Amino acid sequence: MIFVFHGPNQPKLRNEFVNLKKGYEDVKFWEEELVDLVGYLSLQSLFGGRELVVLENPKVADAVKFSKKIEGKRLEKDVVMLFSEGLNRQKLAKFKDADIREFRDDIPKNVFPLLDAILARQKQKALSETRRLLSQGNDLGYLLKMFSWQLRNLARVKGGVTAGINPYVVKKLSRFKKSWSDANIQEALSLILKADLKLKKGKKNPVEFLVDKITSL
Repeated sequence: MIFVFHGPNQPKLRNEFVNLKKGYEDVKFWEEELVDLVGYLSLQSLFGGRELVVLENPKVADAVKFSKKIEGKRLEKDVVMLFSEGLNRQKLAKFKDADIREFRDDIPKNVFPLLDAILARQKQKALSETRRLLSQGNDLGYLLKMFSWQLRNLARVKGGVTAGINPYVVKKLSRFKKSWSDANIQEALSLILKADLKLKKGKKNPVEFLVDKITSL
C-alpha cells in the first residue's frame, strides 16, 4: 500500500502521520536510493508485523518512477510519501492505486493576529496574542508549530516556491520579504526547534522569552 500525504498544512499532516504510524509494528525512514527500495519492500519484516517505510520529501519525478516500478507487485511493507507542498492533480494522477491525502491550510483564524505580529516584529502585540491563545486552551506545542509554519511559508514566498499556498497568504507574506533575511528566518526556526526540544523533554520553556528573541531578530 502506498500513502501520499501532501499539502502546506504541515502540523495537520504530521498529526495524521503519527496516527498512521500507530498501526505498524515498525517504521523505517528510507535514506538510501529509491531504486533499492523496490527489492526491500518485497522482503518480509524481521519483526513479524507490518512495517511502514517513510519517504521524506522525495523528488516528485523520482517518486512517480518508483510508484510505477511497484505497480502490481506483491509488497510486504507499506510506504508513505510525505510532501511539504501541495501536488497538483496532474502529478497526483501518476500515483496509481495510492491512498492520497491532502492537507490544506485550515489554520483557525484566531491564530493569525499572533502570526502576523511575529512577522511585523510587534513584540507587545505578539506577547499579548500568545497569552490569549494559551488562556483559550491552545498548548505551547501547537503555537510552536504555528510559528514554524508561518516562517517556512515566508521562506517559500521569498524563494518564489508558492505552489499549494493560498494566494491571499502569499500576498500577505510578500509584505515581509524585505524585512526578513534568509538568515533571520533560519535563526528564528532554530530558536523554535530548541524550544520544541526543551518542551518534549519536560523542561520549563517561557514562551515570552522565545517571542522576545524572534521579534528582536
